[in-house]
Amino acid sequence: MASDQNSSSERTQAFDLDRTISLSDGIFAFALTLLVLSISVPEIAASSSSSELWTALKERQGEIISYLISFAVIGGFWIRHHKFCGMLKSVDGPFLVINLIYLATIAFIPYPTQLLGDFGNAAAFSFYAAAISISILASAALNEHALHSKLFATPRTRDETKEVRISGGLVAAGFILSIPLVLLTNDLWLGYLCWFIGPNVRLLRRERSSGEH
Repeated sequence: MASDQNSSSERTQAFDLDRTISLSDGIFAFALTLLVLSISVPEIAASSSSSELWTALKERQGEIISYLISFAVIGGFWIRHHKFCGMLKSVDGPFLVINLIYLATIAFIPYPTQLLGDFGNAAAFSFYAAAISISILASAALNEHALHSKLFATPRTRDETKEVRISGGLVAAGFILSIPLVLLTNDLWLGYLCWFIGPNVRLLRRERSSGEH
């Protein structure tokens, strides 16, 4: 009798986890699909020449750049979330709530993407960076809850936990620090550089150290 109850409980946990993963994958796919709508079609006559079309497309350079950035960002979020869910054995109520909050931030990303592409100024950049920072913090909260609630199939070691926290913190730092940097300098490319350096700072330090030796 007890074994039947345990088997039923395990099936329920597996079902809940599978549904959570399916919902999460669906939201990620939806957000990635919506991104393309941030690129507007040139409003020129169908009889326009090729040069006129190329000119109109060049005017949408900011929209294309913001699309590519957001596709890479959401893709990165999905990869981390996919690997994260693959290490879970079950989910609980608080996990589902935090995961929904996290997914809400992911579904929201196409909006600041369009703002960044349309306006391309410091305000739009800061709004975008703030939105991504909130997504990173929500992801960190999800990880911390899974850790403290023992939802991982194999308990993480102290070193693994430290690595996850540091890597997530560096990514968040890159986006958060880019906000005052761009507001002070009004140079978006400095902000983009900050986004790149944040998650890669340790790799850059290792290459510098190896170069010195």
